[in-house]
Amino acid sequence: MSTPLPDPVFQRICKQVDASGGDILGFLSRLVSFPTPTQNPEDKNYPDAIRACHAFLSEALKGMGFTLDTWMARPMSFPEHPVLVGTLKGSGGGHSMALNGHVDVVPAGDEGAWKHSPWGGEVTDGRLWGRGACDMKGGVAAMIQAVKAIRDCGLRLRGDVYVHVVSDEEVVGFGSRECAERAPRPDFVLVTEPTRLNVLPVEGGLEHVRIEIEGREEHAGRRYSSIYPREADRGHGVNAVEKGVQIVRALQDLERSWALSKSHPLLPAGFNTLLPGIFMSGPGGGSGGQLNMITNPGTTPNYCCIEYNIWYYPQETLDEIKRDVEGYVNAISRYDPYLKAHPPKFTWGLRNISFPPANTDPDHEVVNSLLSSLQRLGCPSQITGFNAASDLAWYAARGIPGAIFGPGDLACAHSPDEFVPVSDTLNVTKAIALALLSWCGYETYPPSPLPKGKGEQTCLTGR
Repeated sequence: MSTPLPDPVFQRICKQVDASGGDILGFLSRLVSFPTPTQNPEDKNYPDAIRACHAFLSEALKGMGFTLDTWMARPMSFPEHPVLVGTLKGSGGGHSMALNGHVDVVPAGDEGAWKHSPWGGEVTDGRLWGRGACDMKGGVAAMIQAVKAIRDCGLRLRGDVYVHVVSDEEVVGFGSRECAERAPRPDFVLVTEPTRLNVLPVEGGLEHVRIEIEGREEHAGRRYSSIYPREADRGHGVNAVEKGVQIVRALQDLERSWALSKSHPLLPAGFNTLLPGIFMSGPGGGSGGQLNMITNPGTTPNYCCIEYNIWYYPQETLDEIKRDVEGYVNAISRYDPYLKAHPPKFTWGLRNISFPPANTDPDHEVVNSLLSSLQRLGCPSQITGFNAASDLAWYAARGIPGAIFGPGDLACAHSPDEFVPVSDTLNVTKAIALALLSWCGYETYPPSPLPKGKGEQTCLTGR
């Protein structure tokens, strides 16, 4: 368990954030004003917008004493997906923490459906409105402003703080993966996705897989020969659709078995699912999930592909999931003479969707610090799991503990009139600042009572 911060330090941070509330919201409003959707490669506004956003954040971090490292992540929807890593060195002797967030957003869609401009960053009714306000520029603003609040209070962290800002999360890019690989290794990472002020130290693994089945073409007029084969009809078609349906039914049985035999205390019962999301089949052949042609159902289809979304629990590994799924499909194929001779083909990690799980100890000091601070602030909060995927996965893959914690509710992300509550933004700023002080340790140098000309100061330390 973490040791609660002394009340004077707690109060000092809270008062500083409250006094700076207008500046914090102004910072977030400016972030929202940059139109940075990444999912449409034809968007001509993105390149200039992301450069301007990157420059804005760089100047803010430099003004706080951070040293910067920047590079372009592997191209995805655009050639330019800048990565920004800021380092604020501590005085020594404390733990380090990385703060991660993304500034790319999904498109605004029909702007006529919005009551508030998606790029306006307007503050009304206790909410800040705009695309990305919730997902997740609100979290980026809170984590940066948390460090500023500490410095504005005259406190210096002992451990190093790293700020990782990427611009390709919405297209499942490589920015955070590269941060985890090449930036200095932190002792803990906080990903500031919206969590409704809950603290989420675990998330499941996510994998996309394609299963391809080959059949044998035949004129539809000979369909009877495959249903009622006769001695004279030695050859007949093999319907790839029907073979695919067999596999879907089999994996439904496996899914039910998983639900009954596996669980995790911080995730919903039955979270581990096998969702057949794409089913494509037809005559004329195909490969890589694509049909060679679209014709008509007058020929027995000889190609079928099924693409699955698979969630698995934090305590499991991808190798175990692969063995389960492929083993189950291959086992039922052994009872089908055709599938036994023509086994289905598996392709894992489709389109970069291969997120390892995160499984930080719920009793970790930072998790407890966040929860304790929220309780002192009077904010309802609980420790739970994330039933989606986040960039925490890439740090977890390298053995770095972490949690997801940020302002807003994921339910309003990606929708018209997206918003983040003002109170969430300020409370998250306070909680992150307090967690940094608790985890990294701190020092403060108050004005010396010694006569003028004496250089000695009394150093009060935390942790």
